[in-house]
Amino acid sequence: MSTFGTYSIAYSGMYTNQAALTTTSTNLANVDTTGASKVQLTSADSSITQSDGTTSVNGVTVETITRSRDIYLDSTYRTENADSTYLAVKSGNLEYMDTILSEYNTTTTDDDGNTTTTDGLEAAITDFFSEWETLCTSTTSSSETDRVAVVTAAVDLITKLVAIDEDLQQLQADAVTGVQDGVDSLNDIASQVAELNAQITLAEAGGGEASYLRDQRDALLDEMSSLANITVTTKTDGTLIVSIEGETLVNGDKVNTLAVEGSGTTDDPLKVVWADSDDEVDITSGSIGAYLEDADQTGYETIDTSDLPYSFSTDATSSISTMRQAINDLITTLATEINSLCTSGVDLNGDAGLDFFTTIDSSEPLSITNIQVNPELVSDPDKVVTSSSGETGDYSIASAICKLESDTSCYESEGSALNIIGFYTALTTWLGTEGNTAASNYETQAALVSQLDYQRQAVSAISIDEEMSNMIKFQTAYAASARVMSTIDSMIEGLIAAV
Repeated sequence: MSTFGTYSIAYSGMYTNQAALTTTSTNLANVDTTGASKVQLTSADSSITQSDGTTSVNGVTVETITRSRDIYLDSTYRTENADSTYLAVKSGNLEYMDTILSEYNTTTTDDDGNTTTTDGLEAAITDFFSEWETLCTSTTSSSETDRVAVVTAAVDLITKLVAIDEDLQQLQADAVTGVQDGVDSLNDIASQVAELNAQITLAEAGGGEASYLRDQRDALLDEMSSLANITVTTKTDGTLIVSIEGETLVNGDKVNTLAVEGSGTTDDPLKVVWADSDDEVDITSGSIGAYLEDADQTGYETIDTSDLPYSFSTDATSSISTMRQAINDLITTLATEINSLCTSGVDLNGDAGLDFFTTIDSSEPLSITNIQVNPELVSDPDKVVTSSSGETGDYSIASAICKLESDTSCYESEGSALNIIGFYTALTTWLGTEGNTAASNYETQAALVSQLDYQRQAVSAISIDEEMSNMIKFQTAYAASARVMSTIDSMIEGLIAAV
């Protein structure tokens, strides 16, 4: 090899190691930058093919400058992250539903300091029947105090049930808002990804390097995965296609916008559609997927009081709707049974018995959203029916109402015949089991996501120790190449002087 050929090799070594030092400097500058990926330089032999077909090494050249990323880990992380946020929402809503019921619990402390927590709603049911039992054993059939106590206990029970249902309705309205806000965020992030696609194409068009833009895009894709079940495909030009169940959301710098339709009611269900085609989007995970499920009200329906017991099940899409329908079943069935007994008897004045529970809006059927204690009974307790004949000592109606507490023909849940307390217990057991399962699943899924992120960081995170070591290595290599050039300079200078 000629002297000038050696000079070229030394120069290429200086150039390549200078580029490597620049890469290391970039990494050190971004060591605390959130989402920044380590950048690495790959070098390769530079060779020249002679006219006779032989190849000679001509130093080293910069082959690529790339980010350290594992595409498989990124894809897996985003899939699991979507499931994690889905479970987080489901678990959170179930936990809040349990909190709603617990708000009515009471805690008592005995003389020894022992505390006991009593289920407030179950106590309200028990107290209601207890007041009827007291009325049955009253020595005076006209006892106004006992009749007032029955009405008061009924009002308390209705008040608590309605308050629980209103809280559940608000939770379901929050789910609707969660879908709307989530779709707005998804559209906004999709637009940002499309814009970054365009910027990356422009930056890398002339062989430039845009790792910082790619880092920003990856961070947005991670955020997007928390909202919905996305799939990311990389095109040959470095831009991305983001899709949801095979339908394109982002393609290069183009965005297919999403929209929300419906109010969330049974007659006007909530759905996410593609704005251009109005076709429904198949979102099955992420926070939007969870909120869509919990906003579904198809599990709540009017109960046909002529066909009791109502066959209650817990297979509705929304756990909130399941809880609402259970509360609806509980009070609608109780009200229907008591009204049937009361209207078959007479009141204290000898008049035909009135419904104990009535609708607030007479044009709508009896339900948890349309029920009250008959205002006439509230204002005049003498109209509370206890007797079928009106004769002194006849408590047949009141006694029959008391027996409803233990009547297993009134309620049916998952094929099992239950009394009212058994039905409520089955409901709280279901809620507790669902809540514990969801919380456990979320904890497991969150741990998996953390582990995947740790593995990603092991590949892409910037290490100060590693970069400082690289800096020393590249500086030494640069200095060695410079020393070779200096030596060649001296040799050439000597040759020229000798001529």
